[in-house]
Amino acid sequence: MNTFNRTHRFATSGMMALLVFFAGRALAQPVPGWDSRWPPVTRVLAGCDPQQVREFQLQSAALAKNPNDEDALVNRAVSAHRLARTSRLDLYLDWLAAKDLEKAVKLDPKDFAAWHNYGDLNYASGDNWIMHDHSNMDRAVWAFNHAIALNPKSARSYLGRGWAYAELNDQPHANADFQKALQLDPSLRANMQKELANIRERHRQEDAARGTMAQMSRYFVLKTARNQSECAEGKGAWVNGECHVSMALYPGPTQSWEGH
Repeated sequence: MNTFNRTHRFATSGMMALLVFFAGRALAQPVPGWDSRWPPVTRVLAGCDPQQVREFQLQSAALAKNPNDEDALVNRAVSAHRLARTSRLDLYLDWLAAKDLEKAVKLDPKDFAAWHNYGDLNYASGDNWIMHDHSNMDRAVWAFNHAIALNPKSARSYLGRGWAYAELNDQPHANADFQKALQLDPSLRANMQKELANIRERHRQEDAARGTMAQMSRYFVLKTARNQSECAEGKGAWVNGECHVSMALYPGPTQSWEGH
């Protein structure tokens, strides 16, 4: 992960004791921001790291006291995103994290940690390549742009934006960001290279899946099949009075007669 936690600003031990009290009741009480249409929070957090669950409870308790607590919004978003890594219902935790961070930047458009973590969250959510939907990566770049404008010396923000550009196959911009990130913090090199290897592997798998889908969409008409039953025997699909047999069963180069 490539996240930043906000510094806790609790001034007195009395305040901490109050928050711990609320944290112990957090899962029994409605969690601020939790959508009633989602599964129960106890189910979503089942099996997650107890320490991270306690942090999530603590920040939720703070938000129950003050829904506009920017520190709690950012810190709970980071905690929720970390919990999503082990939850079987991770999507709801990331949705909550997104809501918290979007609220934080509305409250304070100059909140560097909120912008950086929003970029990291969108990057981690990945591309919907099958639908050619790159909105998560586009939002990641947009959020990292804001983070870098607020803190031009944030090596990890350049690194995150570089990864997003790499996912978008924009190698010139990615390389420029990687160069800047390493200039600011050379210790990030191993982390950078590990994630780049992951990106290359995802791209390889996506290309292979696209090839398989393209192959499956190719077909020829089995003219000897005169009805649905005969078509099924030929491993075809009966479509509008024709038996379409997928070329995935007969791989080979595209032929001029396919689809006719």
